[in-house]
Amino acid sequence: MFPLESRLSSLIWFSLSAFLLSLLLINSPEGRLPLILVDHPDNITDVLILGGSHAGLSGALTLARHQHDIIVFDDSKPRNWWNTPMHVLPTWEHRSPSDLRRTSRRELQSTGLVTFVEEKIVKVEKEHDSLFHATGSSGKKWSGKKLLVAIGNEFDYPDIPGYKDNFPDKILHCLFTRGFEFRGSASAGVIAADLASSPPHAAILVEDASKFAENVTLYTNGDHELAKAISTILVQKGESHISIDPRKIIRLAKNTTSNGITLSFSDGNDRTESFLVHQPATKMAEGIVGELGLETNARGDIVTKMPFYQTNVPGVFAAGDSANPFKNIPSAIFQGANAGAGIARELPRRFTRHSTNRLQSGGLTTWFTNWIRA
Repeated sequence: MFPLESRLSSLIWFSLSAFLLSLLLINSPEGRLPLILVDHPDNITDVLILGGSHAGLSGALTLARHQHDIIVFDDSKPRNWWNTPMHVLPTWEHRSPSDLRRTSRRELQSTGLVTFVEEKIVKVEKEHDSLFHATGSSGKKWSGKKLLVAIGNEFDYPDIPGYKDNFPDKILHCLFTRGFEFRGSASAGVIAADLASSPPHAAILVEDASKFAENVTLYTNGDHELAKAISTILVQKGESHISIDPRKIIRLAKNTTSNGITLSFSDGNDRTESFLVHQPATKMAEGIVGELGLETNARGDIVTKMPFYQTNVPGVFAAGDSANPFKNIPSAIFQGANAGAGIARELPRRFTRHSTNRLQSGGLTTWFTNWIRA
């Protein structure tokens, strides 16, 4: 007979192993053992992905399906830091975007081909079309054959006191992702400024808002000429009943009585709406774009060539908010997948020298380490 202490120790170890195995079966895709990379790359990774949100994750998944090793850099600062529920993405309606990213990470880590680095890349250098060097905020450097820029961008709020405090709670930037929850509202206001300063675009937003609110007012924030131009278009569309207010907005504040938002104007008067519609401009970190010499358009987005979203710099692709006027998750996922396919086609086996099976099944230790890091 074994000593009691030994039997207890064995029982505890067996129980812990069984617990870890149950976690593996629950959290690993389809209950499989994780894969580990046995065809190890040299000190040059196949692909460096700057940005670990939806576009970067989608690109990584596509590349992993072609057995490419990838490093994804992520500083965990998504544009939607409020983590508002997701919409217009099948199977994920009303669910959290952070949960989607977390689930995707675990999926990717189980491939054995994707490594995540929680660090912001502060410098990127191109040695030639198939060799790039990335430097992190810690000073550490990584090298890769190809580069996918999926760093996204952030909102550039208008200079109106109270705007940022009410965004996105009462100021909706997209009625496809937010309007449904405000259906049946008594009133809405559309601010024709920034991305909505184009008269045709502003008129479209008025029509959109009319689907969710009984009365819609268009505000041009002191621009009387813009008010006239939009009025002409609305009349042509048969929307002559829409009110247009050209007064200068000096403050926005939440109205606790009506649960709406109050606009204060330069003439001393106020008006309260159930919600406002406005698309603030966005901006992107200029350092990497400038260092690589990436071409950008008037909106500041990276110019790419469809269908694989290659930039003007050979070996560099871009996807997601930084390269797309439609800054939403479905578009980011689509772009990331296509960019991943384009990159994979630029990394044939004669170039990478990879084996035809780079992976083997891993064990509990590998899986548990990845699961803890996710």
